[in-house]
Amino acid sequence: MRTAILPASFAVLIFIVGVTILNTQLWYSAQINSENGARLTMKNIEAILDEASTATHTAINIALQSCSAENQYRLGTEAALKPHLRTIAIVKEGKVWCSSLPGNRVLLQLDTLPETPLLLLTANQTTNHLPVLIYQADSTEGKVFVSISDAHIRDALNGYTFDAHYALVIDDNMLGVTGDITPRPQSRVNMSLLSSNLYPFSITYHLPVFFSPLRVMQQGSGLLFFIFIISCTVAYTLYKYANKYTTPEESLRKAIEHGDIVPFYQPIVNGVTGKIHGVEILARWKHEHIGIISPTYFIPVAEKVGLIIPLTTLLLDQVVRQINQIASKLPVGFHIGINISASHVNAPSFVADCLHFRERVQHNHLKLVLELTERERLQIDEQLIDNLNTLRRHGFFIALDDFGTGYSGLSYLHELNIDFIKIDQSFVSRIDSHKDSTMLLDCVLEMVQKLSLQIVAEGVETAGQREYLNRKNIALMQGYYFYKPLTFIELVIALLAQNHKEIIVD
Repeated sequence: MRTAILPASFAVLIFIVGVTILNTQLWYSAQINSENGARLTMKNIEAILDEASTATHTAINIALQSCSAENQYRLGTEAALKPHLRTIAIVKEGKVWCSSLPGNRVLLQLDTLPETPLLLLTANQTTNHLPVLIYQADSTEGKVFVSISDAHIRDALNGYTFDAHYALVIDDNMLGVTGDITPRPQSRVNMSLLSSNLYPFSITYHLPVFFSPLRVMQQGSGLLFFIFIISCTVAYTLYKYANKYTTPEESLRKAIEHGDIVPFYQPIVNGVTGKIHGVEILARWKHEHIGIISPTYFIPVAEKVGLIIPLTTLLLDQVVRQINQIASKLPVGFHIGINISASHVNAPSFVADCLHFRERVQHNHLKLVLELTERERLQIDEQLIDNLNTLRRHGFFIALDDFGTGYSGLSYLHELNIDFIKIDQSFVSRIDSHKDSTMLLDCVLEMVQKLSLQIVAEGVETAGQREYLNRKNIALMQGYYFYKPLTFIELVIALLAQNHKEIIVD
């Protein structure tokens, strides 16, 4: 057994790279969130100061008149109706001339405040021992002071990303989500500042650290687990590969030689009655260690290394033996669909391989259908057209598989004699309760029906999809709603069960 150091090293490397990429994405996202939170916080505080500015205009108008009971009532109403304001006061000649509080009272010494539009006062500067934000405005008749409670400012600071620790900065003073007014730190390491264009204040906040295990665990635990699984999978794969002397090509070649590629049968049913109308032949790899392997994994390998033709030949040999055992019991026109790859269609042996298969099927009442996939490009030329026409004269039908998902579907319809169109499951899966979900499918069905081509709908998985296709007069369907791909024995059981039901009904 070869050493496990190399696979383990690759696993660790993949895990480290994956965690680094994940951390970088989360860090970048955290930066964006912190900045967006700062902008929203700044807008909310600007909205509070807009209220103060509006109240100031009212106070200036009152300053030009008199501090009558009516005008004092106007100041009190202005402060009460603005949700974030606390008090409004007009100062003339260094004394409080008029206030929104009864008796023209105030909660702090206004005559000693410095000349600045915005000011943060500490708790020991107010009568209720709570920090406060002061908005000042000058007029020819005096000064207007509007106080704003720290609770409203903290609400604006505390509504977004908690780790950012937003704080209001005015001059060299700072108010955070907790505590009193503090001097602004001189060091700006890992800090950022966002300044308002409307008022003389800024929002400071912490930048997220680049690497945070807690952030990765909290926000990326699912992806972290996925990266771990991928790393382990890669390590296991490399370990198994390092201790094997065969390449995927050699393994597949041996599987073909040993007959490990076997046919499965996907029933094609009548959408109204549910009766099995035919089957599509599907390839499966019966691996001695892994089990059943989907063709998704080995068909591309077979096409790449030139094994698709011997693989298809092996499959057809088994289909002939199995179908001949039950052919006499199958109804006239029973549909047998055979997938043919583009590389096989373009091979010189294509016609001979198909005719050899036709000759070995003991009953001519079966409908043999060659399914040409649209997912691979066909080299359409006179030789290909002649080959397909020859096969049609010998009783074959031609189907275009995976219609609408690959190369030049309309071109194929124009240049080739097509009998069946198989609507890909990607169209069928869009059928749901929304009226616009079937627009693309309806267009495809309408076009194909106008061409008088028979249609098989693939991937039917729900009763709603079946009912919709029935309403569209699509007679033939296949999918997990009816049957999963079956082994030959399972197919025989399904046919016997169907015939038994028909006998009971009769």
